[in-house]
Amino acid sequence: MVGQHGWYVFWRSVWGEGSDAYIVFTGTVTPIEKVPDYVRWAQQYGGDPHEHTYSQVPQDLLVELPPYVPALQSQHMALSAIGQIYSVGHSGAYGTGGDMDGSHPGIDIRVPVGTPVRAIANGIVESVGTDAGGYGRYVVIRHPNVPDPSDPASTTTLYSAYAHLSSVYVEEGAVVQKGERIALSGRTGTASGPHLHFQMDRDDAPWHPYWPFTTSEARTAGYATFDQAVNAGFGRERVLAYTVNPMLYVQAGYAPSTLVASTDAEQSSASSSASVKQAAPTLGTYISRLQSRVAERARLRAVRSRFSVVSGGVPVSVPSEEQSEEQSPAADPVPVVASRETVVSADAGQLPSSGGKYPIASVRISHDGSFAGRGWETVAVELLDADGRRVVSPAWAQDLFLRTVYGEAEFRPSILKEQNFVDGRATVKMLPRGRRTIVIQIQPLGIMSTPMAYK
Repeated sequence: MVGQHGWYVFWRSVWGEGSDAYIVFTGTVTPIEKVPDYVRWAQQYGGDPHEHTYSQVPQDLLVELPPYVPALQSQHMALSAIGQIYSVGHSGAYGTGGDMDGSHPGIDIRVPVGTPVRAIANGIVESVGTDAGGYGRYVVIRHPNVPDPSDPASTTTLYSAYAHLSSVYVEEGAVVQKGERIALSGRTGTASGPHLHFQMDRDDAPWHPYWPFTTSEARTAGYATFDQAVNAGFGRERVLAYTVNPMLYVQAGYAPSTLVASTDAEQSSASSSASVKQAAPTLGTYISRLQSRVAERARLRAVRSRFSVVSGGVPVSVPSEEQSEEQSPAADPVPVVASRETVVSADAGQLPSSGGKYPIASVRISHDGSFAGRGWETVAVELLDADGRRVVSPAWAQDLFLRTVYGEAEFRPSILKEQNFVDGRATVKMLPRGRRTIVIQIQPLGIMSTPMAYK
């Protein structure tokens, strides 16, 4: 329980998954980590982001995302040694790309389809959706308790939005950490080319992701097209009121805050080396919730008492947690293996559980190799260790997401959680869309299946 992360875990256990109070600001990262060196990619390999994907970029041509410099945006001057990266600036115009030239809320980052997108700070997924006429597939993350760009000595809530995505790896309500991969970039919605639209809204914006005008407002103002309104700066005052420059925010280097909890007699607060202060509810406010959680843990202890312990192949009873050490049999320590009363034998290709948790190194995707296009198909997903053996007791780190890298299909469930696996194996229903061969991928591991062909 010592240190920032100890308090983070403690308050999370007290306040529960739905609370913003335990989300601690630990700094920011950029939404994209690596981009291609477009100049070398084109010269050496004929690379074109309109035709090729991120996975087709040679690894030695991937470089760190360069800093965003507003002064270089006008007339598409943001050309570096690796090419143009920021195609439209904050409150910019499509015609010039310039920062403050129009009313584009956010920044467009030029990246090939399939570029990994990450959360810029700790937060909670506010919404996941699809806007066919605008943002395309998007994710919005709520970031409570972060430095206010207008007054960094105080805190606020900001919303980061990531749009035109090709794939999404998170669901609404999920807690994400700074740097966690949440999606892949794409060109869905209204997009002239593949890119990531990245913006940050203030807490008082009417909706998220925020756009400064509606189609009817633009037409009433005399603009025939969407682009004309943006290039003319229509609604710019709203952009400045309800959004912040997202790249300047993540580049600001605001100091992480440290959560400090206190009793009812003291005020809970958070402080940092930059004197960032944030209010936190007192312990007394949530004591009843803590008591209910203690009662729940007592119930779970009672459930565990129905488990058996196998020692040397002989079942023995498990002492209750209330039984003292003096009441336990006085004998030499013997290695014991916890198991359920109904023991499931393991085959040669399965890693038996010994009461511990085993890391997941890979997965195996199994299917019958073809589909008829007349209904749901069955796909099996197995968790594997480093030696290729099935893990029946996984050390669960993160959820797994199913997508297609070739062909189209619907999955149920599309997100595999720990509870979906029984003895290291989960069954997924897949409904093919069309007759194209299907190749399934499990993210974030990147494991692909063998092709499933139409018959």
